[in-house]
Amino acid sequence: MEPIERLDALPEEVTRTFHSDFVFLIDAEKIQHFPARGWTHDQILEELKKRFDHSLMVKNWQEHEIIYSPELPVFALIPRK
Repeated sequence: MEPIERLDALPEEVTRTFHSDFVFLIDAEKIQHFPARGWTHDQILEELKKRFDHSLMVKNWQEHEIIYSPELPVFALIPRK
């Protein structure tokens, strides 16, 4: 399933938790987050490049930024500030 489709399928109780102090890692079975308070956008992208170790693409969803690789089951959501 594409990242946008997976996000659209999440209940509102989950999507309300997306806060800009965290970056969310979303895969088919779980959602994890790590703190990013005070990080620049470039610092967040560098961390995601390390974690994913693939070429990454960007999409937007409800003003949030989605970072993903079509080759990976997990993707990241960077909440809007």
